[in-house]
Amino acid sequence: MRCDVILVPAELPEGAAEGKAVAVIDVLRATTSMVAALDAGARDVVPTASVEEATRLAETLGREHIVLCGERDGQKINGFDLGNSPSEFTAAAVQGKTLVMATTNGTTMFNRVKPSSAVCVACVNNARAAAQALAATGQDILLVCSGKLGRFSLEDAVGAGMVASYLAELAPQAEFTDGALLAQALYQKYRKNLLRALKAAEHGRYLAGLGYKADLAYAAQENITATVPMLRDGRMVRPESAAGA
Repeated sequence: MRCDVILVPAELPEGAAEGKAVAVIDVLRATTSMVAALDAGARDVVPTASVEEATRLAETLGREHIVLCGERDGQKINGFDLGNSPSEFTAAAVQGKTLVMATTNGTTMFNRVKPSSAVCVACVNNARAAAQALAATGQDILLVCSGKLGRFSLEDAVGAGMVASYLAELAPQAEFTDGALLAQALYQKYRKNLLRALKAAEHGRYLAGLGYKADLAYAAQENITATVPMLRDGRMVRPESAAGA
C-alpha cells in the first residue's frame, strides 16, 4: 500500500486518482460540513463545481426535496438555503433531504478525482474512521487537499497528515511519499492543539474575521464521528447506503 498526499490542488496530475482510494479534504469547511449534514440525517450530498450547476440541478430535481447550500468567499450564496457552516446543518434543516452543495474549493475537487475506484471525504472530525475506510480497500491511497483557490492551505495539510498518521498505525508496512511525510510532520507539530493550526491558517483567520470563529472550534474536534461519506453516482452518501449501492 502506498499513500500519497496532494498538498497543492493545482498540482494534482491528470489521472493521478485512477485505481486508487481517494479522500478529499477541506477542513474549512466543505468536508466538515458534509459529514455534519449526513450525521444530521441528510439523505445525500451532491457536490457541484459551480453555483450555476448547483442551481440547475436543484431545479431539475425539484426544490421541494432539495436544500441548496454553499458559499463564495466564505459567505452564503445569494438565493441559497444554507451556507457552508457546519452549525447550519441541523436535523431540522436537512433531515431526509438531498443537499446540492457548491463551495469555492472543496466541492470542485470531486470532478478531478472521478477516475478513482473509491472516493470519500475526510476531515479532523472523522480522520480515524476515514483512515480505517481507506485502509480497508487494500488499494493505494491518495489524500487530496482542497486548498484555497488552487494554493496550499495549512488546515488541509494538517488534516491530511492526521489521516496519514492513522494509516501508518493501521498499515505499518505502507509506503509514504514525500508529500505524505510532510503532511504527517505538520500534523505532529499541531497535534496537541489542532485549533491552533486552524486559527493560524490564512483561511482560518479569514473566516474568523467574517464571524465564523465557532466553525474553527467545531472543525478542530478530533474523531467525534465515525461517518465517512462515500461518493456513489455523483452523491456523497452514508457508509451503509454506499454498501448497499
